[in-house]
Amino acid sequence: MPRTHTPSPSGPAGSRLAQLLGELDKRLAGARHGDFAERLGRLFDLSDAIALDGATRHKPAGPFSPAENLLQELQEDLLDSRRALLEQLARSFRGETAPSVIALPAPGAGAAPGKRPPFSTYSNFYQAHQRQMIAGVANLRLRCRRQLAAQNARLAHLAELDAVFESGLASYVRQGFAALPGILETRYRTLWQQRDPEQPPAAWLEPHSWLQQFRAELKMLLLAELEARQEPVLGLLEAAREQLAGSTAADNSGGADRAPAAQENHGVRSTP
Repeated sequence: MPRTHTPSPSGPAGSRLAQLLGELDKRLAGARHGDFAERLGRLFDLSDAIALDGATRHKPAGPFSPAENLLQELQEDLLDSRRALLEQLARSFRGETAPSVIALPAPGAGAAPGKRPPFSTYSNFYQAHQRQMIAGVANLRLRCRRQLAAQNARLAHLAELDAVFESGLASYVRQGFAALPGILETRYRTLWQQRDPEQPPAAWLEPHSWLQQFRAELKMLLLAELEARQEPVLGLLEAAREQLAGSTAADNSGGADRAPAAQENHGVRSTP
C-alpha cells in the first residue's frame, strides 16, 4: 500500500527547528498541517500497521538484568554523543583543516563582486554533517533501546514500540530533513539579493555581511536539526525516568502496607 503524504520540513509545533524554519522562510511560519493523529496514521502503510500491532501486543518475558544506574548511564551516553557531534560542528566552523573535519566553504580567490558563489558547496557541507548526525543518533537510539530492553518488561515493551516507530517513520523523517538544504538555498539567494553590491568579496565574511549572516544561520539550523533528531532519545529517557520513579513509589507504598500484616502474622503487635 503506497504512502500518501507530503513530507513537511517542520518539526513539532513550538520546536526550535520549526521556529527557525519559520524565521528563514515566512511561508512556513503559518503552515497548518491538520490533526496530528490523522497525519501520523497516514504515514504507516499496511506492513507498518501490522508491525505496530504486533509490538503493541508484545509481552517481553526476559530474562532481564536491571541496571542500578540506568538513568545515569543513558544520560551520560546522550551527553557524550551530543558533545561529539557538537565538537565536529565547532571544528568545521572554526575553519580547522584535518581529514576528520568537514571543511566550511569559503569564497574562492577569483570570486567576483557581481557573481554569486555556487550554493552547491554549502549544500554538500550541510549534507555531510547530516550524515554524521544520522549515524551518531541512530547508534545512540539503538544503544538506548538495548538498555531499556534489559531493564524490565515495561521498558522492553517501550523499546519494541520505539523500534517500530523508527522504522515506520524512517522515510518521512528522511524526506523531511532532506528538504532543509533547499530552504537554506532560498535563504542564500535572498541574502545575496539584499547585499551591498559594491562590497568586494574580501569583505563578505566581515560582521553583518551577507555571507557571514548566512554562515550564522547555517550553523543555527544544523544545531536545531541535531536537537530535533535527538528528541526520540530524550523521549525514551523521560519515559524510563517516569516508569522507574513509579515503580519505586509503588514498591515503597507496598512495603509500608505489607509491614503491619507481616508483623501480625508473626505474632508481633505494632505499637500505636
